[in-house]
Amino acid sequence: KRPYIILKWAETADGFIAPAQEKRQNDPRPFWISNSYSQQLAHQWRTQEQAILVGTTTVLADNPKLSARHWKGKDPIRIVLDRELRIPHHFHVMDGSVKTIVICGTEPIDPVAGVLYEQIDFSDAVVPQICQVLHRHQILSVMVEGGAQTLQSFLDAGLWDEARIFIGSRYFGKGTRSPRIQRIPFQKEQVATDTLLYLRHD
Repeated sequence: KRPYIILKWAETADGFIAPAQEKRQNDPRPFWISNSYSQQLAHQWRTQEQAILVGTTTVLADNPKLSARHWKGKDPIRIVLDRELRIPHHFHVMDGSVKTIVICGTEPIDPVAGVLYEQIDFSDAVVPQICQVLHRHQILSVMVEGGAQTLQSFLDAGLWDEARIFIGSRYFGKGTRSPRIQRIPFQKEQVATDTLLYLRHD
């Protein structure tokens, strides 16, 4: 009673998933780790899965659209974890262009029209509750795209089926470390300058 779960992230050659905070303050634009070919491939994957899931930190840092704009196909349902409902209403994920489910810890005082809200108990095991919400909405597959804490929570809970990891050629030196995963890739390929690893949770 849970969807097929794919974990996806990009990390630098020195093992970071996001730059240090001071770097973001100097330049608020998204810091791309993977190259344009990898980004296009990731958008192709989005058209193949029913939903995409991200945490609050990712949305606040990058204001992503979570669409498949670089590939022809259907945009996935957007699942956003926002425990304290901190995401501003004018952010892309709240624009109503695609079915969006916000998983929160409290009832919204000022809900956004067209956005669905699902409450869970964040003081208890979060990932099984997320799976229950997705099952209720008949979501059969989901790609979890970040951030590091959200990805790690799925890994720690043992609730995942595949991981797809892009390793770029950039170096950050410091920042947010990539998730820790103790698996040997079953497939490895080059996407131009990036290395793509596929791992399976047996």
